[in-house]
Amino acid sequence: MNPSELGQHIRSQRNRMGISLRELGRLAEMAPASISTIENGRSSPTLATLHKLLRGLGTNFAEFFSSPYVAPQNPVFPAREMKVIEDGSRRYVIPFPQREDIKFEAILETIMPTKKESEWETLDCDMAGILLSGGSLVLQIRDRGEWKVSVGDAFYVREGAAHRATNFGRAPVKIVSIYYPPRY
Repeated sequence: MNPSELGQHIRSQRNRMGISLRELGRLAEMAPASISTIENGRSSPTLATLHKLLRGLGTNFAEFFSSPYVAPQNPVFPAREMKVIEDGSRRYVIPFPQREDIKFEAILETIMPTKKESEWETLDCDMAGILLSGGSLVLQIRDRGEWKVSVGDAFYVREGAAHRATNFGRAPVKIVSIYYPPRY
């Protein structure tokens, strides 16, 4: 989705809720002017910023980017049908559609190398993950500590804990993250 389409979709969701830019700014903990530039397609938010906006709108990535789903018939979900969301530093692949019979949410996340720390995120669900490839990353949980996560290592972050994962290495890292309960 290009920045203009993304902005229109955000504005449409905000208008459906009947809230102002100022109210969304309060809910998302963002400046209304920043939201306006996103809605007008003049800037493209990072995935962490988009998460804050969507949380303020009472939705999440899977719900926001999904299409209506027909009753399940096949237990296999083809890669060509998976939703992909990305910014310059992260890429999310959402393998499962929003469905009542799927009791969790999963994301295949690629984190690109960087020299600066990632943005803090706070989720309204528990999250577990496993680092699949690419080296290691640094997981920080505010007021709890900092840990190195290497290929094959798993991690767990409780609901409401401010956290961030940063890849200070040289190669992209791939993580599978599971969210429970699903955020949709």
